[in-house]
Amino acid sequence: MCGIIAYNGQDDAIPYLLEGIRNLEYRGYDSFGCAIDSPVGIIIKKDIGRVDDVINKYKIQNFSSNKAIFHTRWATHGGVKTENAHPMIDCMHRIAVAHNGIIENWAELKESLGTHKFISDTDTEVLSHLIEEKLSRGSDIQSAVKDTFNQIKGSSSFIVLDKQSEDLIAVKKGSPLVLGIAKNGNFLSSDVPSFVRHTNKVVYLSDGDMVVLGKRGYTITNLMNRDVNHDVSTVNLSAKHAEKGDYEHFMIKEIMEQLAQMKSLESADFGNVTRAAELVKNAKLVYLIGAGTSYHTALLGAKVLRENGIKSAAVQGQDLITYRNVISEDDVFIVISQSGETADIINAMPLISKNKKIGIINSEGSTLTKDVDIFIPIDAGPEKAVASTKSFTLSSVYVTLIAMFAAGKKEEALRDLKLLNINMYNLLVPSVLSAIDKAAEKIKGLEDVFFLGRDSDYIMALEGALKLKEVSYIHAEAIDAATFKHGPLALISDKTYAVALVSESTRNDTLYNLQEVKARGGNIIGVSDKNENVFDMFIRAQNGGAFGFVTQSIILQLLAYKTSILKGINPDRPKNLAKAVTTK
Repeated sequence: MCGIIAYNGQDDAIPYLLEGIRNLEYRGYDSFGCAIDSPVGIIIKKDIGRVDDVINKYKIQNFSSNKAIFHTRWATHGGVKTENAHPMIDCMHRIAVAHNGIIENWAELKESLGTHKFISDTDTEVLSHLIEEKLSRGSDIQSAVKDTFNQIKGSSSFIVLDKQSEDLIAVKKGSPLVLGIAKNGNFLSSDVPSFVRHTNKVVYLSDGDMVVLGKRGYTITNLMNRDVNHDVSTVNLSAKHAEKGDYEHFMIKEIMEQLAQMKSLESADFGNVTRAAELVKNAKLVYLIGAGTSYHTALLGAKVLRENGIKSAAVQGQDLITYRNVISEDDVFIVISQSGETADIINAMPLISKNKKIGIINSEGSTLTKDVDIFIPIDAGPEKAVASTKSFTLSSVYVTLIAMFAAGKKEEALRDLKLLNINMYNLLVPSVLSAIDKAAEKIKGLEDVFFLGRDSDYIMALEGALKLKEVSYIHAEAIDAATFKHGPLALISDKTYAVALVSESTRNDTLYNLQEVKARGGNIIGVSDKNENVFDMFIRAQNGGAFGFVTQSIILQLLAYKTSILKGINPDRPKNLAKAVTTK
């Protein structure tokens, strides 16, 4: 949530930042604003609405400056109003601040600044006035920022533009912030893809890092006195990864990218998977932690581990505290996150500081990658649609590989990966795509949809229901087919539609449950490797052995996407949602 990008250097910052903020719009799209350094003072332009709409309204492309901050906001504190858009200015118009996170003690800080004029309802504005207060008492800008950082509580990263200094100053805590090092200047941003066209040299910042970004260089000090690495890394990412290319939306681009990504796993180096499997095999209990889509991956991984004789449990990050009295130092934790910045999980990490931790994470250099013993990069590339697609399937494949390697089934796992890739290319044939289109046409006008399945199929039903809710705004509920008759069956009528996932291992029992739905007039969209008499509509999902869930998942992702399009909704930017939930 919220995207920040800033540049300071010898080149014109505006073209860089216009491109960069468009690549960060997935992080927040309630409002857009910018602070531009100019000979006549700091120019602030901001408004609610889409980034391009605000850019065009104020003709931002016509400005020129060597130093500027751009920000796209997803509202957390204070409503969606122009005055709440970032950046925030101080009373003297000397400094501008853009911020990502939550300042938990903002109210008491605001009260202490009684003589200052506040124009917004946000917690962010206390930053500009706190810094202003310290400057008025004789502090230099760096000391003022440092002292302000030490006053605030919560997870907050922010960038300060100071009119009286050549520098930009930023501090990271909790919320993501990365430094990009280019030929004629440097970037600060929430995410690498925003500037990767101009440099692939980055420094992944740690909590407490304060960066002073000059026109010709930078310095980094850690305000929390932590011994952290500030080495320059080279990222293996091209600009095309941050673009839609020939696709209409990022969501469909990212769905389709899964074909090549699954194929690449056949020749992948599974060294870290092998090391993770050794940890898991010798654990007293394996906990898998995730939030949202990643929690569904955790559920799947825990199930596969248990099936292979390894004690395991899936836990949502915020619920881990309820396990604090039963966690043993011999327990191993698998942390699953697309962004690596999930606040609920980060807040739970101190509870397991003494435990061995495995990270299955897509964002290299993120907060969670620095707090695990074995890091397994998902390598999905940037995922800019809010609904997670490729990160879900890849992380689910990795937890399954860990479980099978730990159980001594490495050869079987690698064989099933080959089978998966054969079936992936049989998945997106015209008959399957046509069936998905017809199902989406039927679903688009509904208010409620059930997703049914048993065992792993139920976990995929949870994921399918989540995707449909996220991008089509249709209420969707996943129910274990085995428990459907314990209450939900009362809701069935001839207007009811259920998406039913049927795999070989649970076929007979699931079909029996579906007959009960059918007998009460319900309509069934079957997702299976073979058509059944009980189905009213049928979408073929090729079997993939241990990885059969991948083809199911892609079908459900396409179903949600197609439904969204038919309803005229932009699936990349569903209302009220942001990609990375970096606050509580």
